[in-house]
Amino acid sequence: MRQLQIFRAVAESGSIRSASRQVHLTQSAVTHAMRELERSLGSTLFARDVKGVVPTVIGAALLRRTRLLFNEVRRTKDEIAQLRDGTGGRLCVAFSGAAAQLLPEALVEFRRRRPGVELDLRELSLPSTDEYWRNGDCDFALISELDEASDGLERELLLEQPLVVRARPSHPQANARSLRLLEQCTWLVPGYGRALLQRLFAAQGQPPPTDVISCQSSQLAMTLLHHTDALAFVVGNPLGGRFNTHGLVQLPLPGPLAMLRITLLVPDGQALTPVARLFVECLRTAAGDASRALKGRQAL
Repeated sequence: MRQLQIFRAVAESGSIRSASRQVHLTQSAVTHAMRELERSLGSTLFARDVKGVVPTVIGAALLRRTRLLFNEVRRTKDEIAQLRDGTGGRLCVAFSGAAAQLLPEALVEFRRRRPGVELDLRELSLPSTDEYWRNGDCDFALISELDEASDGLERELLLEQPLVVRARPSHPQANARSLRLLEQCTWLVPGYGRALLQRLFAAQGQPPPTDVISCQSSQLAMTLLHHTDALAFVVGNPLGGRFNTHGLVQLPLPGPLAMLRITLLVPDGQALTPVARLFVECLRTAAGDASRALKGRQAL
């Protein structure tokens, strides 16, 4: 474990000198530890370049596994402390823009029950591309997607909401009633947006728009929608009522265009710590309340 700790410091800093300061060893001791690790594995872990040292292909694979290993060690210590003392702990939750609407209610209840937990919330673009998700930094993720994926991860559907198209009130196509009128518009889309555009316009017998901008930040998307003639997919009944529409208007298109799934994504449900399981319970409660509220609005 000590060798892996030193290896990680070298790999992430790209420098024997920087790593030696991090692990409080001399440079010669760090070099010796890395040679011993390479000897035990029978592989070269680093290559030198003008900037310092960089992991080889095998070194990069070991670094990924090392990060996962140390995250599991941390969670093991956390779980033991939580079971022993009933307090403290650390929890890291990744979330995508639309899925974040469940966080406020869940967070209030979680803080009420476990106020001493160190909580780290991170906005996620795509689980397949976010390094801190792949490295096991996050205990679980709350994401928005159109269809259930087959990536081997455990999924739990928490909430479904209809998607609509929104724009600023002065948009030239604010009163458009057909997708055919929106082909030449600029579109801001999250990870699932390009596939949805292709699906919707193909159903109309038209090619998809070509002016498409990927935007994973909901805050940035809202800013651009207010100051440009861009269009975006937004949940039709956002939690929190009219406030969450940020003054945007809904285009009167026949709908719903699609149903957005708010999904709980877990690397290994059996490995969740007690505080992670509690937060998941709070999210399920928030999703149940949201689902009942949405059904109530639809019935009015």
